[in-house]
Amino acid sequence: MDVRIIVETTFENGTTKRHRLGRLFRPFRRTQPEGFGLLLEDAKTILGQLQNAILRDQIEEISEASRICPDCDGVRAIHDYRSRVLDTLFGRFEVKAPRIRRCACNAKSDVVLGGSLSPIAHFFPDRSTPELRRLQAELGARHSFREAARILETFLPCAKQVNTSVRNRLGKVAREICDSEQTGSLVPSAAEEAPALTVFLDGAHIRCRPEYQKRHLDVVVGKIEGHDRCRRFGLVQQAVLSPASQLRQDLRALGWDHEQTVTVISDGEPALPNLVRNAVGGKVRHILDWWHISMRIQHVENAVKGLLQSRGFSGIPVLFKRPAETLRWYLWHGKILTATTSLQWLIVDCTRLNTDDRMAAEAARRVQARCRDLYSYLANNMDSLTDYGRRYRTGRPISSSRAEGCVDDIGNTRMGKRRRMRWSPKGAHRVAVVRAAVLDGRLTGAYQRAAA
Repeated sequence: MDVRIIVETTFENGTTKRHRLGRLFRPFRRTQPEGFGLLLEDAKTILGQLQNAILRDQIEEISEASRICPDCDGVRAIHDYRSRVLDTLFGRFEVKAPRIRRCACNAKSDVVLGGSLSPIAHFFPDRSTPELRRLQAELGARHSFREAARILETFLPCAKQVNTSVRNRLGKVAREICDSEQTGSLVPSAAEEAPALTVFLDGAHIRCRPEYQKRHLDVVVGKIEGHDRCRRFGLVQQAVLSPASQLRQDLRALGWDHEQTVTVISDGEPALPNLVRNAVGGKVRHILDWWHISMRIQHVENAVKGLLQSRGFSGIPVLFKRPAETLRWYLWHGKILTATTSLQWLIVDCTRLNTDDRMAAEAARRVQARCRDLYSYLANNMDSLTDYGRRYRTGRPISSSRAEGCVDDIGNTRMGKRRRMRWSPKGAHRVAVVRAAVLDGRLTGAYQRAAA
């Protein structure tokens, strides 16, 4: 079997051009199982030839159309031809791009009269296609830079990929994402009510490069949820001039109008809700994560259970068992003062417990330590406690589990400690921004809006 591949191009003026891309030979007498259909190497060769033919025809058509002056419809002269190397997803090609002289009628141009302009430089300012940069950024956000370069070379007829190029273009894409979101943020209309937004916050710790004289970097990750939309985000506060402004852009993208109250759910770290307060520029409603409260209650219950099971315990079991069992119920229903009173009575009862057994004394001290830890945690976050049962019954969130998922998706999967990689603040910030956009599907959308 002999397969000939011919491409015919029809331009807008009606002329046609044919290109012979190549031939494929499949003799049936010598065909092996691996020779059926189109092979990967054949596909890469054909795609490269097809890209070359389409690219040169497009440059020729655009160059001819650019010679027409938009003001007087005159034909402008060609200054010269320059060789340009264009890096695309299906190969790297050297093309001859014309430079066109400006028309004498264009007196209002901000460019010097008579200077030359290049249509190719307008479409490819950095001499690479947006699709190639987007795919490099997406693979660089999902895999290591070296692995992303290897994947591109394996499946596509692109030029030889270098890990530094993938890293640098990921940084450019991260800046383009931030710039496009800053200029194209969504503002709700006056007749449309702004949605209620909930921000789930948490922090991820990644290894830092040794020249920054610290072991770990703190990456703030989280998720913003509205009525029918959600948005992930990630940032390193040391790498941006204003972390609050970046978070403000994410809030505006979901319809925040500077007046709507924003609810923040976090684990009690003061820096996390303060970041949202700076972004909002006012008060926010902070709710303490129920999961962290529940874990501390579990520690108290386990300590009391260990005390009751010790051989030297000589107290009244109900005085210790009853407060530990009702503690969770009180906090779930928003009875904070009753819960803190139960904790204080547990501490007092452990102090009054007289025993000569060393194991029982250690168990009592363990109960006291767990109760003090929970009491301090509740006292420091007293304004952030609420009736969790009522919020749960009405379908509102009470936990920052969504932010915990973002820690794994944005931070640990790509920049976790087990990957044995060290990061600079700027590099970690760029990867976090691009990875959040990839997970949300915003990376392709940003380029589609830019192309439109």
